[in-house]
Amino acid sequence: MRSYIKLYGPSIDRGYDALDEMLKDLSKRYQYGDTVSHIISVVDPSLDLMTGKLIRKGRETLGEYDYVIEWEQDPSFEQVRGLIRQIDEALLYTGCRYTMVTRD
Repeated sequence: MRSYIKLYGPSIDRGYDALDEMLKDLSKRYQYGDTVSHIISVVDPSLDLMTGKLIRKGRETLGEYDYVIEWEQDPSFEQVRGLIRQIDEALLYTGCRYTMVTRD
């Protein structure tokens, strides 16, 4: 499955940079075991350690959508919401807005 993100101005360039940085953080943040990841996610829900393990990669695209995030396996509703929280946080200070569609 993939999550397709469409960015809206005024700062689309800063939005690209923020999403790239978010994916770098997701890939290096998840070195913990499942039990530790679960405990950290419960204590601080802003650190969604379980979602990061499921994301294969993300990349900028040309066309209808600006960014695509690929999932390792079909995500649950809660996992997609975890990704939305991460994107919201990443784009918070960029001035960039977005829409997202998750599908095959």
